[in-house]
Amino acid sequence: MSKTIIIIGGGISGLAVLHYLKQKYAGRPDVEVLLLEKDTAPGGTVRSVVRNGCLFEAGPNGFLDSKPRTLEFIAGLGLADELVKAGRDVRIRYLCLNNVLHPFPMSPAGFFGFRPMRLREKLRVFAEPFVARGTDPDESVYAFGARRLGEKFSRLFLDPMVSGIYGGDARETVLRAAFGRIYELEQRYGSLFVAMMKLRKGGMPRGTLTSFRQGQGEMIAALCRRYQEHIRLNQEVVKVSRDNGRFTVTCADGVAYGADELFVSAPAYQAAAFLEDMSPALAGPLTRIRYSPLAVIGLVFERKAFPHPPAGFGYLIPSSENKEVLGVLWESNIFPNRCREDQVLMRVMIGGARHPDILSKPREALTALALKEVQTTLKTDASPVETFFVPWPKAIPQYDRAYVEAERGLEEELKKWPGLYLVANYLHGVSLNDCIENAYQAANSEPAGPRSPSQNQFDKYSTVI
Repeated sequence: MSKTIIIIGGGISGLAVLHYLKQKYAGRPDVEVLLLEKDTAPGGTVRSVVRNGCLFEAGPNGFLDSKPRTLEFIAGLGLADELVKAGRDVRIRYLCLNNVLHPFPMSPAGFFGFRPMRLREKLRVFAEPFVARGTDPDESVYAFGARRLGEKFSRLFLDPMVSGIYGGDARETVLRAAFGRIYELEQRYGSLFVAMMKLRKGGMPRGTLTSFRQGQGEMIAALCRRYQEHIRLNQEVVKVSRDNGRFTVTCADGVAYGADELFVSAPAYQAAAFLEDMSPALAGPLTRIRYSPLAVIGLVFERKAFPHPPAGFGYLIPSSENKEVLGVLWESNIFPNRCREDQVLMRVMIGGARHPDILSKPREALTALALKEVQTTLKTDASPVETFFVPWPKAIPQYDRAYVEAERGLEEELKKWPGLYLVANYLHGVSLNDCIENAYQAANSEPAGPRSPSQNQFDKYSTVI
Protein backbone atom coordinates (compact mmCIF):
# COMPACT_ATOMS: atom_id res chain seq x y z
CA MET A 1 0.00 0.00 0.00
CA SER A 2 1.43 3.40 -0.99
CA LYS A 3 2.08 5.92 1.75
CA THR A 4 3.22 9.53 2.09
CA ILE A 5 5.09 10.67 5.19
CA ILE A 6 5.79 14.31 6.00
CA ILE A 7 8.41 15.58 8.46
CA ILE A 8 8.08 19.19 9.64
CA GLY A 9 11.37 20.69 10.79
CA GLY A 10 14.92 20.21 9.52
CA GLY A 11 16.94 20.32 12.72
CA ILE A 12 18.89 17.27 13.83
CA SER A 13 15.70 15.58 15.09
CA GLY A 14 13.87 15.94 11.78
CA LEU A 15 16.91 14.97 9.72
CA ALA A 16 17.46 11.89 11.88
CA VAL A 17 13.80 10.90 11.45
CA LEU A 18 14.27 11.26 7.68
CA HIS A 19 17.37 9.06 7.82
CA TYR A 20 15.66 6.30 9.78
CA LEU A 21 12.49 6.40 7.69
CA LYS A 22 14.52 6.04 4.49
CA GLN A 23 16.27 3.05 6.06
CA LYS A 24 12.98 1.56 7.18
CA TYR A 25 11.38 1.85 3.75
CA ALA A 26 14.43 1.11 1.63
CA GLY A 27 13.29 -0.68 -1.51
CA ARG A 28 9.74 0.66 -1.15
CA PRO A 29 9.16 3.09 -4.07
CA ASP A 30 5.51 3.30 -3.01
CA VAL A 31 6.49 5.14 0.20
CA GLU A 32 7.29 8.83 -0.22
CA VAL A 33 9.06 10.73 2.55
CA LEU A 34 9.40 14.53 2.48
CA LEU A 35 10.94 16.92 5.00
CA LEU A 36 9.69 20.52 5.09
CA GLU A 37 12.02 23.18 6.49
CA LYS A 38 11.00 26.81 6.83
CA ASP A 39 14.53 28.27 6.56
CA THR A 40 16.91 28.45 3.63
CA ALA A 41 19.11 25.72 5.12
CA PRO A 42 18.52 22.77 7.47
CA GLY A 43 20.33 22.15 10.73
CA GLY A 44 18.44 24.16 13.33
CA THR A 45 20.83 25.16 16.11
CA VAL A 46 23.59 22.90 14.76
CA ARG A 47 25.65 25.38 12.78
CA SER A 48 29.40 25.57 12.18
CA VAL A 49 30.73 28.94 10.95
CA VAL A 50 34.15 29.15 9.27
CA ARG A 51 35.85 32.50 8.84
CA ASN A 52 39.50 33.50 8.42
CA GLY A 53 40.72 30.07 9.43
CA CYS A 54 38.53 29.88 12.54
CA LEU A 55 35.78 27.31 13.11
CA PHE A 56 33.04 28.59 15.43
CA GLU A 57 30.13 26.49 16.70
CA ALA A 58 26.98 28.57 16.94
CA GLY A 59 25.19 25.75 18.77
CA PRO A 60 26.24 22.49 20.45
CA ASN A 61 29.94 21.82 20.10
CA GLY A 62 29.90 18.03 20.47
CA PHE A 63 28.41 14.89 21.94
CA LEU A 64 29.50 12.07 24.21
CA ASP A 65 30.55 8.93 22.33
CA SER A 66 28.90 6.67 24.93
CA LYS A 67 25.80 5.81 22.88
CA PRO A 68 26.07 3.06 20.22
CA ARG A 69 23.00 4.40 18.41
CA THR A 70 24.70 7.72 17.70
CA LEU A 71 27.91 6.06 16.54
CA GLU A 72 25.95 3.76 14.22
CA PHE A 73 24.09 6.80 12.86
CA ILE A 74 27.38 8.58 12.12
CA ALA A 75 28.95 5.47 10.59
CA GLY A 76 25.89 5.08 8.36
CA LEU A 77 26.59 8.55 7.00
CA GLY A 78 30.18 7.60 6.22
CA LEU A 79 31.56 10.02 8.80
CA ALA A 80 33.25 7.65 11.27
CA ASP A 81 36.70 8.68 10.02
CA GLU A 82 35.80 12.36 10.48
CA LEU A 83 35.31 12.09 14.24
CA VAL A 84 37.67 13.94 16.56
CA LYS A 85 37.81 13.50 20.31
CA ALA A 86 38.51 16.10 22.93
CA GLY A 87 41.92 15.89 24.55
CA ARG A 88 42.52 14.78 28.13
CA ASP A 89 43.18 18.34 29.28
CA VAL A 90 39.50 19.21 28.85
CA ARG A 91 38.87 17.33 32.07
CA ILE A 92 40.22 20.47 33.71
CA ARG A 93 37.22 22.68 34.34
CA TYR A 94 36.67 25.68 36.55
CA LEU A 95 34.15 27.63 38.56
CA CYS A 96 34.49 31.41 38.43
CA LEU A 97 33.89 33.15 41.77
CA ASN A 98 34.68 36.85 42.23
CA ASN A 99 36.52 36.73 38.89
CA VAL A 100 38.88 34.03 40.19
CA LEU A 101 39.02 30.57 38.60
CA HIS A 102 38.82 27.60 40.97
CA PRO A 103 39.55 24.14 39.54
CA PHE A 104 36.51 21.89 39.61
CA PRO A 105 37.33 19.13 42.15
CA MET A 106 37.68 15.75 40.45
CA SER A 107 38.59 13.64 43.49
CA PRO A 108 37.90 13.50 47.26
CA ALA A 109 41.28 15.13 47.90
CA GLY A 110 40.50 17.85 45.37
CA PHE A 111 37.11 18.40 46.97
CA PHE A 112 38.56 18.79 50.47
CA GLY A 113 41.05 21.27 49.02
CA PHE A 114 38.31 23.29 47.29
CA ARG A 115 38.75 26.67 48.98
CA PRO A 116 35.32 28.27 48.32
CA MET A 117 33.67 25.77 50.68
CA ARG A 118 34.12 25.62 54.44
CA LEU A 119 35.00 22.36 56.15
CA ARG A 120 31.52 21.90 57.64
CA GLU A 121 29.99 22.45 54.17
CA LYS A 122 32.25 19.74 52.76
CA LEU A 123 31.44 17.36 55.61
CA ARG A 124 27.74 17.98 54.94
CA VAL A 125 28.21 16.51 51.45
CA PHE A 126 29.56 13.27 52.91
CA ALA A 127 26.48 12.96 55.12
CA GLU A 128 24.48 12.25 51.93
CA PRO A 129 24.02 8.48 52.61
CA PHE A 130 22.06 9.33 55.77
CA VAL A 131 19.50 11.56 53.99
CA ALA A 132 16.08 10.03 53.34
CA ARG A 133 14.71 9.53 49.84
CA GLY A 134 12.82 12.42 48.30
CA THR A 135 9.03 12.23 48.07
CA ASP A 136 8.33 15.09 45.64
CA PRO A 137 8.44 13.82 42.01
CA ASP A 138 8.62 17.42 40.80
CA GLU A 139 11.46 18.51 43.08
CA SER A 140 13.81 21.03 41.53
CA VAL A 141 17.47 20.29 40.88
CA TYR A 142 18.48 22.97 43.38
CA ALA A 143 16.16 21.67 46.11
CA PHE A 144 17.34 18.12 45.51
CA GLY A 145 20.99 19.13 45.88
CA ALA A 146 20.36 21.25 48.95
CA ARG A 147 18.46 18.39 50.61
CA ARG A 148 20.97 15.66 49.83
CA LEU A 149 24.29 17.49 49.66
CA GLY A 150 23.81 20.87 51.28
CA GLU A 151 22.87 24.39 50.22
CA LYS A 152 26.42 25.42 49.33
CA PHE A 153 26.91 22.42 47.07
CA SER A 154 23.75 23.29 45.14
CA ARG A 155 24.76 26.92 44.84
CA LEU A 156 28.29 26.27 43.61
CA PHE A 157 27.88 23.12 41.52
CA LEU A 158 24.30 22.29 40.53
CA ASP A 159 23.23 25.85 39.83
CA PRO A 160 25.94 26.49 37.19
CA MET A 161 25.60 22.95 35.81
CA VAL A 162 21.94 23.60 34.94
CA SER A 163 22.75 26.97 33.38
CA GLY A 164 25.58 25.32 31.44
CA ILE A 165 23.39 22.57 30.01
CA TYR A 166 20.01 24.23 29.57
CA GLY A 167 20.72 27.92 30.05
CA GLY A 168 18.25 27.24 32.85
CA ASP A 169 17.45 28.04 36.47
CA ALA A 170 18.26 25.17 38.85
CA ARG A 171 15.52 26.36 41.20
CA GLU A 172 12.92 25.87 38.47
CA THR A 173 14.32 22.87 36.59
CA VAL A 174 12.68 19.59 37.65
CA LEU A 175 15.24 16.91 38.50
CA ARG A 176 13.13 13.99 37.22
CA ALA A 177 12.59 15.70 33.87
CA ALA A 178 16.08 17.06 33.24
CA PHE A 179 18.26 14.51 35.03
CA GLY A 180 16.05 11.45 35.21
CA ARG A 181 18.96 9.10 35.84
CA ILE A 182 19.89 10.87 39.08
CA TYR A 183 16.25 10.80 40.22
CA GLU A 184 16.08 7.06 39.48
CA LEU A 185 19.30 6.35 41.37
CA GLU A 186 18.04 8.05 44.51
CA GLN A 187 14.70 6.25 44.35
CA ARG A 188 16.35 2.88 43.79
CA TYR A 189 19.34 3.03 46.13
CA GLY A 190 18.30 5.74 48.59
CA SER A 191 21.69 7.42 48.24
CA LEU A 192 23.80 8.71 45.37
CA PHE A 193 26.99 7.58 47.09
CA VAL A 194 25.61 4.06 47.52
CA ALA A 195 24.49 4.07 43.87
CA MET A 196 27.95 5.12 42.70
CA MET A 197 29.56 2.30 44.66
CA LYS A 198 27.11 -0.26 43.24
CA LEU A 199 27.48 0.97 39.67
CA ARG A 200 31.26 1.20 39.87
CA LYS A 201 31.40 -2.53 40.55
CA GLY A 202 29.38 -3.22 37.42
CA GLY A 203 31.10 -0.61 35.30
CA MET A 204 29.86 2.97 35.08
CA PRO A 205 28.97 4.46 31.69
CA ARG A 206 31.72 6.60 30.25
CA GLY A 207 32.05 8.85 27.27
CA THR A 208 34.42 11.26 25.58
CA LEU A 209 33.32 14.58 24.14
CA THR A 210 33.43 14.13 20.37
CA SER A 211 32.86 16.23 17.26
CA PHE A 212 33.89 16.29 13.58
CA ARG A 213 36.99 17.64 11.86
CA GLN A 214 34.92 20.33 10.18
CA GLY A 215 32.60 20.88 13.12
CA GLN A 216 29.10 19.69 13.95
CA GLY A 217 27.84 21.14 10.69
CA GLU A 218 29.67 18.35 8.84
CA MET A 219 27.00 15.91 10.00
CA ILE A 220 24.20 18.19 8.77
CA ALA A 221 25.91 18.60 5.41
CA ALA A 222 26.22 14.83 5.01
CA LEU A 223 22.52 14.33 5.75
CA CYS A 224 21.57 17.04 3.27
CA ARG A 225 23.72 15.56 0.51
CA ARG A 226 22.27 12.11 0.98
CA TYR A 227 18.63 13.15 1.20
CA GLN A 228 18.53 16.40 -0.78
CA GLU A 229 15.75 15.18 -3.08
CA HIS A 230 13.56 14.55 -0.03
CA ILE A 231 14.09 18.00 1.55
CA ARG A 232 11.98 21.04 0.68
CA LEU A 233 13.41 24.35 1.92
CA ASN A 234 11.58 27.66 2.43
CA GLN A 235 8.43 25.74 3.32
CA GLU A 236 6.98 27.39 6.42
CA VAL A 237 4.07 25.33 7.71
CA VAL A 238 1.15 27.47 8.86
CA LYS A 239 -1.60 24.90 9.35
CA VAL A 240 -2.15 21.18 9.82
CA SER A 241 -5.57 19.57 9.47
CA ARG A 242 -6.87 16.02 9.36
CA ASP A 243 -9.73 14.61 7.34
CA ASN A 244 -10.69 11.02 6.54
CA GLY A 245 -7.59 9.69 8.29
CA ARG A 246 -5.09 11.83 6.36
CA PHE A 247 -3.21 14.97 7.32
CA THR A 248 -3.05 18.09 5.18
CA VAL A 249 0.00 20.29 5.74
CA THR A 250 -0.41 23.84 4.38
CA CYS A 251 2.56 26.16 3.90
CA ALA A 252 2.76 29.95 3.84
CA ASP A 253 3.15 30.01 0.05
CA GLY A 254 -0.13 28.14 -0.34
CA VAL A 255 1.40 24.77 -1.20
CA ALA A 256 -0.39 21.89 0.55
CA TYR A 257 0.91 18.39 1.16
CA GLY A 258 -1.12 15.32 1.99
CA ALA A 259 0.30 12.81 4.45
CA ASP A 260 -0.64 9.47 5.96
CA GLU A 261 1.88 9.97 8.76
CA LEU A 262 3.21 13.21 10.20
CA PHE A 263 6.39 13.71 12.22
CA VAL A 264 6.57 17.15 13.86
CA SER A 265 10.17 18.10 14.65
CA ALA A 266 9.66 21.86 14.84
CA PRO A 267 10.17 23.72 18.15
CA ALA A 268 7.23 23.59 20.55
CA TYR A 269 6.11 27.19 19.95
CA GLN A 270 6.08 26.71 16.17
CA ALA A 271 4.27 23.38 16.43
CA ALA A 272 1.66 24.97 18.69
CA ALA A 273 0.86 27.58 16.04
CA PHE A 274 0.24 25.21 13.13
CA LEU A 275 -1.47 22.49 15.21
CA GLU A 276 -3.89 24.89 16.90
CA ASP A 277 -6.78 24.45 14.43
CA MET A 278 -6.50 20.66 14.37
CA SER A 279 -5.97 20.11 18.09
CA PRO A 280 -6.16 22.91 20.67
CA ALA A 281 -5.46 20.18 23.25
CA LEU A 282 -2.00 19.66 21.69
CA ALA A 283 -1.32 23.34 21.04
CA GLY A 284 -2.07 24.33 24.63
CA PRO A 285 0.65 22.26 26.31
CA LEU A 286 3.12 23.09 23.53
CA THR A 287 2.57 26.80 24.13
CA ARG A 288 3.46 26.40 27.81
CA ILE A 289 6.94 24.98 27.10
CA ARG A 290 9.42 27.79 27.69
CA TYR A 291 12.76 28.35 25.96
CA SER A 292 15.79 30.19 27.33
CA PRO A 293 17.39 32.94 25.22
CA LEU A 294 21.13 32.97 24.56
CA ALA A 295 23.72 35.13 22.89
CA VAL A 296 26.64 32.98 21.73
CA ILE A 297 29.76 35.03 21.15
CA GLY A 298 33.07 33.84 19.75
CA LEU A 299 36.25 35.76 20.54
CA VAL A 300 39.59 34.97 18.86
CA PHE A 301 42.76 36.31 20.52
CA GLU A 302 46.43 36.08 19.81
CA ARG A 303 47.79 33.47 22.23
CA LYS A 304 50.55 35.84 23.33
CA ALA A 305 47.87 38.19 24.69
CA PHE A 306 47.58 36.05 27.82
CA PRO A 307 50.30 35.95 30.47
CA HIS A 308 49.15 32.41 31.18
CA PRO A 309 47.19 30.96 28.24
CA PRO A 310 44.07 29.24 29.58
CA ALA A 311 44.30 25.47 29.94
CA GLY A 312 41.40 23.05 30.09
CA PHE A 313 37.77 23.11 29.00
CA GLY A 314 36.46 26.40 30.32
CA TYR A 315 34.52 27.75 33.29
CA LEU A 316 30.99 28.18 34.62
CA ILE A 317 29.64 31.06 36.68
CA PRO A 318 27.09 30.44 39.48
CA SER A 319 24.03 32.69 39.40
CA SER A 320 24.97 34.00 42.85
CA GLU A 321 27.69 36.01 41.08
CA ASN A 322 24.90 38.11 39.52
CA LYS A 323 26.42 38.06 36.06
CA GLU A 324 24.63 37.79 32.73
CA VAL A 325 27.49 35.65 31.43
CA LEU A 326 26.86 31.95 32.09
CA GLY A 327 30.36 30.77 31.28
CA VAL A 328 33.20 30.59 28.80
CA LEU A 329 34.49 27.66 26.73
CA TRP A 330 38.06 27.55 25.47
CA GLU A 331 37.11 25.96 22.15
CA SER A 332 40.61 25.80 20.71
CA ASN A 333 41.68 23.70 23.70
CA ILE A 334 38.87 21.21 23.21
CA PHE A 335 39.18 20.22 19.54
CA PRO A 336 42.02 20.66 17.04
CA ASN A 337 42.06 23.11 14.14
CA ARG A 338 39.47 25.52 15.56
CA CYS A 339 41.92 28.36 14.87
CA ARG A 340 45.64 28.89 14.21
CA GLU A 341 48.10 27.48 16.74
CA ASP A 342 49.15 30.99 17.77
CA GLN A 343 45.54 31.92 18.51
CA VAL A 344 42.93 31.12 21.16
CA LEU A 345 39.22 30.77 20.31
CA MET A 346 36.75 31.28 23.14
CA ARG A 347 32.99 30.93 23.19
CA VAL A 348 31.07 33.08 25.66
CA MET A 349 27.45 32.28 26.61
CA ILE A 350 25.24 35.13 27.80
CA GLY A 351 21.62 35.13 29.01
CA GLY A 352 19.61 32.06 29.87
CA ALA A 353 16.33 31.65 31.72
CA ARG A 354 17.32 34.12 34.43
CA HIS A 355 17.77 36.88 31.85
CA PRO A 356 14.74 36.57 29.53
CA ASP A 357 15.28 40.05 28.02
CA ILE A 358 18.98 39.63 27.31
CA LEU A 359 18.58 39.95 23.53
CA SER A 360 16.90 43.32 23.89
CA LYS A 361 20.46 44.62 24.29
CA PRO A 362 22.25 45.48 21.04
CA ARG A 363 24.89 43.21 19.60
CA GLU A 364 27.65 45.69 20.40
CA ALA A 365 26.70 45.78 24.09
CA LEU A 366 26.63 41.99 24.38
CA THR A 367 29.96 41.62 22.59
CA ALA A 368 31.46 44.23 24.92
CA LEU A 369 30.07 42.30 27.90
CA ALA A 370 31.69 39.08 26.66
CA LEU A 371 35.00 40.84 26.12
CA LYS A 372 34.92 42.41 29.59
CA GLU A 373 34.30 39.00 31.14
CA VAL A 374 37.32 37.45 29.41
CA GLN A 375 39.61 40.42 30.04
CA THR A 376 38.70 40.62 33.74
CA THR A 377 38.89 36.92 34.52
CA LEU A 378 41.93 36.05 32.40
CA LYS A 379 43.83 39.27 33.21
CA THR A 380 44.41 40.77 29.79
CA ASP A 381 43.67 44.05 28.08
CA ALA A 382 43.94 42.56 24.58
CA SER A 383 41.22 42.93 21.98
CA PRO A 384 40.04 40.05 19.79
CA VAL A 385 41.29 39.71 16.23
CA GLU A 386 38.02 38.05 15.17
CA THR A 387 34.50 38.09 16.61
CA PHE A 388 31.46 35.88 16.03
CA PHE A 389 27.94 36.62 17.25
CA VAL A 390 24.85 34.40 17.09
CA PRO A 391 21.61 35.31 18.91
CA TRP A 392 19.17 32.54 19.85
CA PRO A 393 15.90 34.12 21.11
CA LYS A 394 14.57 30.64 21.91
CA ALA A 395 17.65 28.52 22.37
CA ILE A 396 16.92 25.59 24.70
CA PRO A 397 13.63 24.18 26.04
CA GLN A 398 13.27 24.37 29.81
CA TYR A 399 12.47 21.18 31.68
CA ASP A 400 10.60 22.97 34.46
CA ARG A 401 7.25 22.36 36.18
CA ALA A 402 5.36 23.84 33.23
CA TYR A 403 7.12 21.32 31.00
CA VAL A 404 6.19 18.42 33.27
CA GLU A 405 2.52 19.38 33.08
CA ALA A 406 2.76 19.91 29.32
CA GLU A 407 4.38 16.50 28.80
CA ARG A 408 1.53 14.76 30.58
CA GLY A 409 -1.04 16.54 28.44
CA LEU A 410 0.82 15.83 25.20
CA GLU A 411 1.18 12.12 25.87
CA GLU A 412 -2.52 11.79 26.61
CA GLU A 413 -3.67 13.83 23.60
CA LEU A 414 -1.34 12.10 21.13
CA LYS A 415 -3.19 8.85 21.75
CA LYS A 416 -6.13 10.42 19.89
CA TRP A 417 -4.08 11.14 16.77
CA PRO A 418 -2.68 7.93 15.25
CA GLY A 419 0.09 8.61 12.76
CA LEU A 420 1.13 11.85 14.47
CA TYR A 421 4.53 11.96 16.21
CA LEU A 422 6.25 14.76 18.14
CA VAL A 423 10.01 14.31 17.82
CA ALA A 424 12.02 17.28 19.06
CA ASN A 425 14.37 18.24 21.86
CA TYR A 426 11.56 19.53 24.08
CA LEU A 427 10.62 15.90 24.73
CA HIS A 428 12.92 13.28 26.28
CA GLY A 429 16.21 15.19 26.19
CA VAL A 430 18.11 18.00 24.48
CA SER A 431 21.43 16.30 23.65
CA LEU A 432 22.41 15.03 20.22
CA ASN A 433 22.35 11.49 21.59
CA ASP A 434 18.80 11.98 22.89
CA CYS A 435 17.57 13.48 19.61
CA ILE A 436 18.95 10.59 17.55
CA GLU A 437 17.56 7.94 19.91
CA ASN A 438 14.12 9.58 19.94
CA ALA A 439 14.14 9.84 16.14
CA TYR A 440 14.98 6.14 15.85
CA GLN A 441 12.19 5.16 18.23
CA ALA A 442 9.60 7.29 16.45
CA ALA A 443 10.59 6.30 12.91
CA ASN A 444 10.44 2.63 13.81
CA SER A 445 7.14 3.06 15.63
CA GLU A 446 8.54 1.66 18.83
CA PRO A 447 6.61 3.32 21.64
CA ALA A 448 9.24 4.81 23.90
CA GLY A 449 6.75 5.83 26.62
CA PRO A 450 7.73 8.30 29.29
CA ARG A 451 11.43 7.80 29.92
CA SER A 452 14.25 9.77 31.40
CA PRO A 453 16.03 12.25 29.11
CA SER A 454 19.35 10.45 29.30
CA GLN A 455 20.72 7.37 31.01
CA ASN A 456 23.97 9.25 31.58
CA GLN A 457 23.24 12.35 33.63
CA PHE A 458 26.23 14.17 32.10
CA ASP A 459 25.30 13.23 28.53
CA LYS A 460 24.16 16.77 27.82
CA TYR A 461 27.08 18.58 29.43
CA SER A 462 28.35 19.94 26.13
CA THR A 463 24.99 21.26 25.00
CA VAL A 464 25.82 24.80 26.04
CA ILE A 465 28.95 24.94 28.15
